[in-house]
Amino acid sequence: MAQVKKGIGLLVFLMFAGAVLGAVLTVIFDAFVPSGPIARLFLSHVSIGSASPLTLHLVLLDLSLGLNFHINLLTILGIFLGYYIYRNS
Repeated sequence: MAQVKKGIGLLVFLMFAGAVLGAVLTVIFDAFVPSGPIARLFLSHVSIGSASPLTLHLVLLDLSLGLNFHINLLTILGIFLGYYIYRNS
């Protein structure tokens, strides 16, 4: 069988798509699962990013820039799923 060359762009796309899928599953899980220890396990998250956005007060406009990542168990599982698909495709 011929070896297919896979680029790094495909890996980044699949891992990002997995993270988005994990985030969507987190919202669905939050809506349908009652609170308890299992919900806490899947819904607790770690925030990575700036606590407050960078704000530039210019003469014409005010510009605010900020970026936060909320990482939880389902997001990590989605990233691993994207990597698994990349390795086995």
